Amino acid sequence: MAKLIHMLLLCFSLQLLAQEAATTTETKEAVEDPTGLSLLPDLPAKNQIPLFDNRFRIDYEVEEITMVFFRKRGSASIILVRPDGSKINVVNAAKQDIEWFDDRTYDLIKIKQPTPGPWQAIGQILPESKIMVLTDIELKVDPLPDHLMAGETIKITATLTNGGKPIVAKDFRDLLRLDVLFISSNNAEYENFGAGVIELTTLADDGRNFDERPRDGIFTGEFKLEMKPGQWQPKFVVKTPLYTREVTQEPVILNKSPISYDIAQATKAEDLHWLTFKVNDPIINPQSVALQGKVRFPNNEVQSFTLGESAEVDKKLKIVNYASGTYKVESTLFAQTVTGRNVVIALPPASFVAEVVEPEPVAAAVAEGEDSGTAAGAIKDSAAVPATEPVVEEEKPFPWVLVILSNIIILGGGGFAIWMVATDRSFKTLFSKKNNSMNLDSLAMPGTAEAKTSSTAQKNAKKNDIMELSLPDD
Repeated sequence: MAKLIHMLLLCFSLQLLAQEAATTTETKEAVEDPTGLSLLPDLPAKNQIPLFDNRFRIDYEVEEITMVFFRKRGSASIILVRPDGSKINVVNAAKQDIEWFDDRTYDLIKIKQPTPGPWQAIGQILPESKIMVLTDIELKVDPLPDHLMAGETIKITATLTNGGKPIVAKDFRDLLRLDVLFISSNNAEYENFGAGVIELTTLADDGRNFDERPRDGIFTGEFKLEMKPGQWQPKFVVKTPLYTREVTQEPVILNKSPISYDIAQATKAEDLHWLTFKVNDPIINPQSVALQGKVRFPNNEVQSFTLGESAEVDKKLKIVNYASGTYKVESTLFAQTVTGRNVVIALPPASFVAEVVEPEPVAAAVAEGEDSGTAAGAIKDSAAVPATEPVVEEEKPFPWVLVILSNIIILGGGGFAIWMVATDRSFKTLFSKKNNSMNLDSLAMPGTAEAKTSSTAQKNAKKNDIMELSLPDD
């Protein structure tokens, strides 16, 4: 009796949900938000088996399965086909110990110890249908933050357990993959209407990248919300050759980037461009904002910059008016929300086109902007400029004097060499001095006095050796 009452309560809750959703539109005759079933205590909506083309597969570990098939209003109840080809319907379900309740818009089916293998559902089934699993194998994913922003980097932790314990079998080390999907809710009120399914990332339990430890059954990683703002439904899927588990979380709102830009371009070559970062999302604490990025100048040179935390609500970056062309600024925001959550957001690039008549390069660096009273004296510390500047070389005149002197030297040296050959001279005789040799016989050497006398006598004798040419006297 208690079991019957419990089943009736479940059916009544499902009927209320179906009726409420069916009244929201006339064209879609089905429950728009079947995720509301997760509010029922006996429907384990966190773990699901995917349904493709009305086909699904039940692995051998499943102990109990609950299926909710939403169908067109007034259509006949569905028919289930087992892997062996036998059929189950609302008429013969009780004989097979299967709980089945059919309504005008859905079928609620609960099967214990279902046959492993491929199953098929026949009927006018809507894609909102769910196959929820009650088993020892379970995928748990941490909930996402309440306030998400475009460009934000999100870190997640997911755990695949068997009997409440992480699956660490070595056979699964190369098989376990966690796919992170964001599915557009196709709500025309949001910018992402018709965006479809976005595959953000695939995480592996291999201890690489952001995964902390290999084969511990815990997936840790991060992904960037690089898609259009709007309403999205997160889905996490783990697939192996033996089973598939899915976790579909409640729809979330992806808000626009929390920063907007205000660009004041220079009007003169010697002026500066001013780029102001404005915080336009009240969830961000403006005093916690820090920015880091790079400026790409028209000549493709890149300069990095950093704007630290300050009491100012807006952050200002000064950029030197270096050359004509497109300036592009790419930056990343580091901040805290008013609730204390740390966020890292890749901001959309800011760009503008400037024209410089006479560029006057200024050696400066990128730094935090100061107030207008000190900006003129702090250009070197607060303006973004290229790391290097072009060097213009002045044209030098041709060295005619040097060429003429070189030719004179060459010709003179050649003429001198020819004269040396013609006169049969050599450098030795040319530069040697005339030597008046001293007569060793008349040199007084250190010794006796006889040597000096003998030398003097010989000298006198030589003087007397003169031929007498005079005639004799008579």
